[in-house]
Amino acid sequence: MTLLLYSPRFLDHDAPYMAETPDRLRHTWALLQQQGLPPGCRPGAPRPATRQQVARAHDGRMIDRLHAVCRGGGGVIDPAPTVVSAQSYDVALLAAGAAIQAVECALGGEPAFALLRPPGHHATPQRAMGFCLFNNAAVAARQALADGQAERILLIDFDLHHGNGTQDSFYADPAVLFVSLHQYPIYPGTGRAEETGAGAGTGYNVNIPLPAGAGDVAFQRTIDEVIAPLARRYRPDLILCSCGYDAHWAENAVAGAGLQVSVAGYYRFAQGLRRLAQECCRGRIAGVLEGGYHLDALAWGVLNTLAAFGDQPAIGDPLGAVLNGETDVDHVLARVKRLHGLA
Repeated sequence: MTLLLYSPRFLDHDAPYMAETPDRLRHTWALLQQQGLPPGCRPGAPRPATRQQVARAHDGRMIDRLHAVCRGGGGVIDPAPTVVSAQSYDVALLAAGAAIQAVECALGGEPAFALLRPPGHHATPQRAMGFCLFNNAAVAARQALADGQAERILLIDFDLHHGNGTQDSFYADPAVLFVSLHQYPIYPGTGRAEETGAGAGTGYNVNIPLPAGAGDVAFQRTIDEVIAPLARRYRPDLILCSCGYDAHWAENAVAGAGLQVSVAGYYRFAQGLRRLAQECCRGRIAGVLEGGYHLDALAWGVLNTLAAFGDQPAIGDPLGAVLNGETDVDHVLARVKRLHGLA
């Protein structure tokens, strides 16, 4: 079985001037109902995180400021712009709670995916930014570590944009091996291969900065040449995925950039992560939603990820593959492998 966590309350975070709108989840949920969940996938209702749980990953003053702005009716919380409504604080707690629940489920032996918003991977311990309020993946990882459910977590971020907030959260902590594959250089401007961690966490922060047009083959090569060897060396108790679908080729007009990944490419990538979890940590894998703004690419990407997590065949790729060739990534992967002792 695979647990899918979703609540219509995620639609209540409805702030103007942002591409991160309720339509993202509304459209995805509608497709899941229309197509039917993959065999073995069951829906579940998330529960909100507590302030104490969120404070494991965020400074208390940041939490209080977000609460105060929302209590005052909402407004701009970061000039990216990241805007909140009166309901956003409560919805952000629910999103963080869904991530915690997904990790708990995965550690119990059942793959899980949290279809949530607002996303989280840009939120640093001190700052909400980039449409992100609380860092859902970081909160869930910190909770699992604090509860003693896990000692080592492999956290993989495959959003188009670098997970700067997650990187900041664990930059000096070897309890989380953070791997981010992303287009570089675009927002937020971080994510160079040479950002490898600090102190005890040196070597446990792995950035794979891909060039525009990298494509499906490059995504799969990151598993074969970087992620799988790292996982075998690290021996995680859990693979936690920050799942962004804005690297899809159809995002070009929306995001102004593109790694040219297809829905079929996302399925094969998620399938590779699921197999790696089966090899390294008894199948313990969880995903939380990050970006993805082309509604069909997002919805079909999520549906196929659910299928992959449950060891089911691909559902289909109605959008098809991009027609132009893929950009060479040999130099990028060679640099990453050198920096992390994989060459």
